[in-house]
Amino acid sequence: MTTKSAEDYNALTCVQLRAICKERGLVQKGVKKVIIDRLMKDDIIAASPSEAPVSTPAKSVEKDEEEEEEDIGIILGSPTKVKDNNIGSNTDSESEFQDETFTCKLFEGRSKYLTPSGLHFIANHQYRSGEYTHLDNLLNPFWTYLTECLPLWLAPNMVTTLGGLHCALAYGTLWYYSPDFEGNPPDWVVRLASYCTFAYYTLDCMDGKQARRTGSSSPLGQLFDHGFDCICTLHFISTFSSYLEIGGTHWYMMLQTSLQFAFFMAQWEEFHTHVLPHNSGKWLGVTEVNYASAVGAFAVSLIDRPAFWQKSMEKTVAPLGLDSVLPTLVKDMELRHFSLSIWAILSLILMALSLKRVLFHPRICGDGDNMDASEIRYNRINAVSKLASPFLLCVAAFIVPSELIRTRYLSVSFGLVTSLLTKKMIVFSMAKMPYSIIQTDIFPFIIATIWIRYDTRLTKMGGDFVLGTLSIWYAYRLLRWVNVSINQICAKLGIYCFRLKKRDD
Repeated sequence: MTTKSAEDYNALTCVQLRAICKERGLVQKGVKKVIIDRLMKDDIIAASPSEAPVSTPAKSVEKDEEEEEEDIGIILGSPTKVKDNNIGSNTDSESEFQDETFTCKLFEGRSKYLTPSGLHFIANHQYRSGEYTHLDNLLNPFWTYLTECLPLWLAPNMVTTLGGLHCALAYGTLWYYSPDFEGNPPDWVVRLASYCTFAYYTLDCMDGKQARRTGSSSPLGQLFDHGFDCICTLHFISTFSSYLEIGGTHWYMMLQTSLQFAFFMAQWEEFHTHVLPHNSGKWLGVTEVNYASAVGAFAVSLIDRPAFWQKSMEKTVAPLGLDSVLPTLVKDMELRHFSLSIWAILSLILMALSLKRVLFHPRICGDGDNMDASEIRYNRINAVSKLASPFLLCVAAFIVPSELIRTRYLSVSFGLVTSLLTKKMIVFSMAKMPYSIIQTDIFPFIIATIWIRYDTRLTKMGGDFVLGTLSIWYAYRLLRWVNVSINQICAKLGIYCFRLKKRDD
């Protein structure tokens, strides 16, 4: 067998590379880089017969294959074995690990946490964000000034946590005064939600500056930052829904599913492009949306909210003389429902743009002629398939009629399981680990919604009990998964989560 260099293999097309793999009895699937690495390793083994693995009985081989399947689940691409199991070492050889982002994995299997390979990539992870908006640049001195007021002993993750606690305070208070988003909360509660939104996002912009100021920047900070962003979407949904009073309707689930699915797609985009989008042009981004939400909540706390939001669109635009040009469908809509419809349209546009950026990114469709049509099609199908689990959750959320359950319980259970899926996407993006198409955590929620929808013997109290129990289970699953992941990362990096001191172990 003739040994080729990496340059020789790069000069070949994917079809030619797969033909060589077929001749050698190797796995043919995967992107070009993965195939080349596989062939290079095979060349090394062929050139060094003394280092080749010793033949084993068929029974032992079968046992090894079973153990591998238990560890990595069902894989439809090309799994990569990790040679070094020393999780605590920061001196891993780069050649021993491989980017498995494009490995198509159907189920999670038993291994749902970080692998040694994933920890290696996290330790070397470099965060790349999108462009800043004009408001970002304008407020940057303000955020810097506030950060300089913080004590130097305060860990950046504590700053992030303080922001998250603001969201928890507002969410809990709104839950007490508007349990199912049907009652109009007191004005001071809406103002509290406004302040908490402002404080949360301001602290969110300060944690990274505090990390650079104290020399404690680490990949764990990104997990904390984006992880809290993920769960804090429930605070935003609760605030909007409470003063719009849309509980007990499909309008509520439309708001929650669109917001959380859009957030998932942003992390999904970073998973494939290694760039996290946080703006659309120079004038609109997450900063504008967060501060606009805070200002909007404060503004509506000063008015008669039911009279304003529940007014028909015909009466709303009548002073402007536009009632005659509106379609009948729009005229009969309440202002709150019309506003939510606009939000849904904007969300679909943002999702479509995210989908376009991923499907036409050079990592997916190549740069020039270095990928053939079949490989591009494989990469695109593989990328889109990772949206299957959150999409199925969104569909399941609409199965249950609103009169059969309390909106809050459905919201919490859906919010927690979607947050869990999103956190996995965030961490696996940093770890360059394969994200399974079917996430097993979705099954309890889907089964519960089908049960409530079609079991006529189940009372409303029974349905609430099912979803309440499910919420407790997902809270445990979320905390358990986050705790294990944080401990793994801290051990790998030799740091503490909430302390600036380096670990001795």
